[in-house]
Amino acid sequence: MRQLSLFRLIFRATRWLRRRLTPAGEVLVALTLFAAAFGLDTEANAAHQLFSMGVALLLLDAIGVAIAVRHTPPQLAAQRWLPEFFTDGEAGAYRIEIRNLGAQTLPPLTLVEELRQPWPTLTELRRQRGKQRLGYPAFIAAMRRLRVIDMTPIALPALLPGQTLTRKVDAQPTARGRAGFDRLVVDVRGPLGLVVRQIAVTVAPALLTVLPARRRVELPPAGGRRQRQPGGIALAQHVGDSEEFRSLRDYRPGDPLRTIHWRSFARTGKLLVREFQEEFFARHALMLDTAWADVPVARFEAAVSVAAGLVLRPREADSLLDLLFVADGVHCLTAGRGLGSAAGLLRVLAGVTPGAAETLTPLLDSVLHHARKTSSLVVILLTWDAAREDAVRRLLATGSRVTVFVLDGDQSMTPDATLRWAGIVQPLAVAT
Repeated sequence: MRQLSLFRLIFRATRWLRRRLTPAGEVLVALTLFAAAFGLDTEANAAHQLFSMGVALLLLDAIGVAIAVRHTPPQLAAQRWLPEFFTDGEAGAYRIEIRNLGAQTLPPLTLVEELRQPWPTLTELRRQRGKQRLGYPAFIAAMRRLRVIDMTPIALPALLPGQTLTRKVDAQPTARGRAGFDRLVVDVRGPLGLVVRQIAVTVAPALLTVLPARRRVELPPAGGRRQRQPGGIALAQHVGDSEEFRSLRDYRPGDPLRTIHWRSFARTGKLLVREFQEEFFARHALMLDTAWADVPVARFEAAVSVAAGLVLRPREADSLLDLLFVADGVHCLTAGRGLGSAAGLLRVLAGVTPGAAETLTPLLDSVLHHARKTSSLVVILLTWDAAREDAVRRLLATGSRVTVFVLDGDQSMTPDATLRWAGIVQPLAVAT
């Protein structure tokens, strides 16, 4: 914990310097500190002169930028035009509109997006580093992952009073999740180009979802089994065979009037009602194993990518897809015609995180209960152990068509288990 506090302190100090110094200013500060260390003995060398010169240049530039900002402070307002989402690993862009609200012409400036920066926990750092030693580079990598998006500074030309300018902003997603656009500033440089003064731009905060990357996997040919779904007509909004006429029967008290077959009543004088076939359609389930708090980041992200690829896999028009996972409890989200969309499931996958090992039992129990009403079931496991192997056996006993993907399966499965479960369990390698 002390090490984590030290990393935070170093990061804050580094960020403070980078927000107030240009690259040339950072080099000058480094040379000035070097001169201060070796210039204590003024008789042995002339390093103290370099120290004095460096301090003087920094002070002059700081005074110059302070005077410039005080006399002609930039007054800017902005509006972002963000897309619906980005995708991890794919470069993105959005538009931003800048307006000069001041009465004077502004010189060329640099616009900087400052995204929300959560702090990583010790557990996240351990997951991030894997087998490597816990150090500051792992801390920086975790910070970058939590920030979700890397932004590039935006160069602005001179702006006339009242002028509005639209710029395209390039962004590089670094991980799935939600990026918070909290603050927008302009960098005003001093006359010597050493010191920077940041001025806030009036803009509304925004959130942008970065969807997980997709990994394609091969599935067995889809089966033809269709299940009767309780309440299926209402849930599926009359898809499948819900409106298919089956037969006529005698009227019973309580039958709705709209089901009376009036032509038969006119011909026979007897009330008959129409019966329809029960709702039958294909329902598929996808289980994402999240019950492993210390799972390596690469393995968990690979599992989410496989789930994202399966969510976007083409399916029948009248089929449903259930996504089951554990967060604060067991969640089951459904996508299909008349219900949620695949994009909605991807948004959920963008924020899913590993859970405690104790959550495996309720998740597997929920999947076993759910398997009775599904046409097929795809299970994505983070590892292969006795508990997960027993769950796969019980799933097969329900009669469902089960396909299991095991991440890093070559290392977590024994050769005997690989041979015994061939055709049902498919090991997937994890890229490092």
